[in-house]
Amino acid sequence: MNQTLLLKDIRLMLKDLKFQIFFLILIVLFILSAISSAVTYQNISNDFQEELNNFQNSLEGGTEPRLISLLSAQNLLVISPPSPAILFSSYSSVPDWLNSRITHFIFDLNKYGGTRNEVFRLNWYFILGILSGFIMLVMSFEAISHEKRAGTLRLMSIYGFKRQTILWFKYISYMLLYLIIILPPALVSLILFFALTGTWSVTFMLKFLLIMLISLPFASFFVWLGIFVSMSKNYRNAIVTIVFIWLFFVVIVPQSASIIGKHYSPIKTKNEYREMQTKAQWDEYDRWIKEGYSIGSNADLQDGVRARGWYAMEEQRAIAKLLEINENLRQAKTIHSIGSVSPFVQFEKISEIIFDKGFYVLDFMLETTKRSINQITNLIREQDNRDENSLHLFYANAESDSGAALHFLGKTTFSNEVFEYPNLLFVTDIKTDENSIKVVKILLRLLPILILNLLFIIVSVVRLEKLDIR
Repeated sequence: MNQTLLLKDIRLMLKDLKFQIFFLILIVLFILSAISSAVTYQNISNDFQEELNNFQNSLEGGTEPRLISLLSAQNLLVISPPSPAILFSSYSSVPDWLNSRITHFIFDLNKYGGTRNEVFRLNWYFILGILSGFIMLVMSFEAISHEKRAGTLRLMSIYGFKRQTILWFKYISYMLLYLIIILPPALVSLILFFALTGTWSVTFMLKFLLIMLISLPFASFFVWLGIFVSMSKNYRNAIVTIVFIWLFFVVIVPQSASIIGKHYSPIKTKNEYREMQTKAQWDEYDRWIKEGYSIGSNADLQDGVRARGWYAMEEQRAIAKLLEINENLRQAKTIHSIGSVSPFVQFEKISEIIFDKGFYVLDFMLETTKRSINQITNLIREQDNRDENSLHLFYANAESDSGAALHFLGKTTFSNEVFEYPNLLFVTDIKTDENSIKVVKILLRLLPILILNLLFIIVSVVRLEKLDIR
């Protein structure tokens, strides 16, 4: 009898016009997302390959970076290579690559093909994370009220069905419906993307299947919300409620997070930051001048005082510049953390861990940049110290001062040899957490949504037991 009840619900749902329309919409959106993501992936891959080719070309034909040029113009590049993860989310607000000067850790955040002012990007995150929540709300908001209006809820009670049993079969029906409406279009989308990009990968196939599995608790949350709303007395109020709930998580929470985050983690204007950097640099310059060092001229080239003074100035400017970057990052992370109240944001954070993208991988990119710069600068110093003619000066103006030193002292201020480890200047191997740690982090992200599911189960059961079914 229970099996009959479940099959009845599923058959009715499959015949429902809402289901058929949503199913067709999702098929179209999944296919379009595969095509759109494939085009974006190819463009980003071309940009990445061009960057890599430019770097490799600079190392060929005897044009390898000299030690002295590393201090004035050469940057370290730390790049996250393009991956099929773009099919899920392009993470338009997070950089693909960082570049930093060798002399100091002052990094720039760069994005391949970034576009601003987008409402959304058509990808799996929009479909699975945002649109599917609305679909499950719309599908389930009549779960109990329809049965009550039709008189079948009372009839099932007469035939001995417990109210909790009816509730659970409703829930199972909607979750099966979710799998029916999501799995086939998603698999078609995935296969189409791999076919268009030629990036077939078992690893990414498993990651996408994992994403679909993890989407179940989030879909379940909206199913229970819909079931809970379906017990309301007023049909029109139920419609308004589900629209408000969806808009609350999609629009109100992110916008509120932005306002609150900017208030509690404020940043200055670009002009203010620029003035701070200039002031920090020239305050240090004035300090050296007051102590009797003429670091603004070539007088102190011989004993390296000029180099130490300019290095100290660059260091102070770097500290001020890092303050600007870190305050901007802190504000962005604060906004994102406050927005985690929304299950959509939590779902995105889990995807970042699975695909090594977003703010999750950004922290590892920064650590990789710091570690690489320390390694490179130590190697530069070690190699330069083998040059008996070098004054061993280490600052960004070393190359320009080399000409002056050659004119006044008859020697260069820094070794003109080719750097022995040029490949270290282009890094694509970004290590993240071990899989066991990732699992723990994902479970911690899932815990709030699982608790919310449990709460809605309890209140739905209690409310249905008290519901007047006459």
